Amino acid sequence: MALITLRVLHGTDRGRVFEDVPTPVTIGREEGNTIQLNDERVSRYHLKLQDDSDKIVATDLESTNGTKVNGEDVQVRIVRHGDMIAVGRSLLLVGSHSDIDRRIAEVSARQQPAANGHARQLRDRMKQISGQQPDAVEDMSSVRSPLLPSGPPPLPERLSPAQSAELAELLDYVQAVLRDASEAAVIRAGAEKVELDFPQWQALLDLQARLAELLRMIGEPQTD
Repeated sequence: MALITLRVLHGTDRGRVFEDVPTPVTIGREEGNTIQLNDERVSRYHLKLQDDSDKIVATDLESTNGTKVNGEDVQVRIVRHGDMIAVGRSLLLVGSHSDIDRRIAEVSARQQPAANGHARQLRDRMKQISGQQPDAVEDMSSVRSPLLPSGPPPLPERLSPAQSAELAELLDYVQAVLRDASEAAVIRAGAEKVELDFPQWQALLDLQARLAELLRMIGEPQTD
């Protein structure tokens, strides 16, 4: 039995996190599903996720509006950490932050030989800069993405209702921009045209999920 984490990027349930749910998992609008989504375009029993030989297999349960994985209509598809599953008006991201970090590391390791030349050029450039600026970073290995694996800054404390609304409006705008970017991209096996490298693409999706979670926290503040 495998465990799977799903994060809702957008839709009525935006910001919800279903963490370490044991397979098999059914997703749908009906109450009897493992994960129930409040989405009228999601079928009563829409999608099933099950473990088969250490792989997660997604099967569309003959839903009315279909299922997409990474922008492609599917009936049956193996899904991996970092993949997007679209059902109805809802978009789900497969995997926790750490799950996606591990996949990024694995993919980056496979791509490392091709990236060595570019990394060497960056290190040489940094050495040139450091010759003129003593406080410049010399070791490129110490330069890390601001998104992964470190998290977003904490929410401001003691916000007034107006401040909370303004912050929610700002985050909602950023989340909508990220949503549009993710919907515009299609990842196909063996495709030659990909607009973003894999680590940057996954960082973009991860940021979108984090923003969705923050928006839900603002919309449902804790009461004393």
